[in-house]
Amino acid sequence: MSVDRIGSLSKPQLLRSALLDSLKDGSFKVGDRFPSEPELITRYGVSRATVREAIISLEQEGWLRRLQGKGTFVSERPKVHRTVAVIAPYLYANDSPDFRAGTDVIPLLMQSIEHHARKKGVSISLYLDNLEVETERENLLNVVERGVDAVLMIYIGGPANLDCLEKIRAANIPLVLFDRYIEELPIDAVASDNQLGAYRATMRLLDEGVSSVAYITGPIDSTVLRDRRQGYLDAMAERGIAASVLELRQDLGEGVDRSNYDRTYDLVRQLRFPTAIFSADATRLAVISQIVEEMGVPRSDYALGCFDEPYLNPPEDLMLVKVLQPLREIGRNAVDLTLGRIEGRSDAPARLLLPPEILVTGAWTQALIGS
Repeated sequence: MSVDRIGSLSKPQLLRSALLDSLKDGSFKVGDRFPSEPELITRYGVSRATVREAIISLEQEGWLRRLQGKGTFVSERPKVHRTVAVIAPYLYANDSPDFRAGTDVIPLLMQSIEHHARKKGVSISLYLDNLEVETERENLLNVVERGVDAVLMIYIGGPANLDCLEKIRAANIPLVLFDRYIEELPIDAVASDNQLGAYRATMRLLDEGVSSVAYITGPIDSTVLRDRRQGYLDAMAERGIAASVLELRQDLGEGVDRSNYDRTYDLVRQLRFPTAIFSADATRLAVISQIVEEMGVPRSDYALGCFDEPYLNPPEDLMLVKVLQPLREIGRNAVDLTLGRIEGRSDAPARLLLPPEILVTGAWTQALIGS
């Protein structure tokens, strides 16, 4: 238990916590007689009122039972019903094939979290913010008011909602981020090692003989995109090859509406072929692939790479390098870390970055090899 937490508890709460630890750690078995009030007063140096309040609390929670004239005894460990609030940007499968590309990431994460939480006897309360910072704020304030056992979330609020995260922490509600982490506050997080994934994918393209790799990304507005860009830059620097980062200004929709398509088209036209094109996300790569085809670029003049599944059906003569995130492992680890926080197993903030898998389909062609 942290010093801040101890300072906020009353004497009966502190005694209850100490007694509960002894009940959980096996010091007592079911049916054992629990120490009497005088014994507890002597052992802990507290008043009778403090002992009685702590004992009554444990009785109400089902840990102890009092038998008239016989004393207080250890009960069967009570079944604990926990509710974890999960806050996510969206949960859908859009009919548009462009928009579907890569957007199964969050649904798969949510599926893993729900499945593992249910196995652990934990209920999920789902909140969606629809990619709206203000809605996320409302959700965060709502979970504080409801007093859930913990919060699991994909944080999109940037500086605007950091105060809400502070309120959750001040309320002693465990908070774990998944899919990404933030650096402004020491908060638990479970995510892919995006820097490592981008580094390995870029190196794989270069190892196959590709002479140049262009990197296309949306605005660097999260640690996810920042780390992916850095992994690409690390690989290019290690090989002594000039990097080419093209950042796309976008509206909500990522390639679905005409304005985003046109912006992506303008970026792709800047490229000098032959080259490999590595996209920070699968949604954009699906659009890039369509644009390159429309431009009439021969397949011998380009290769593709991206994070997640772009739902392309590339021909055998087109190399596609995919960085597949360990989504089920992220969900499972996020639930386990959350339960550990609820049970007070550790106080130090944890950041778990899990290595992704690199999958290559198709093959490079001679035109991509530098002189």
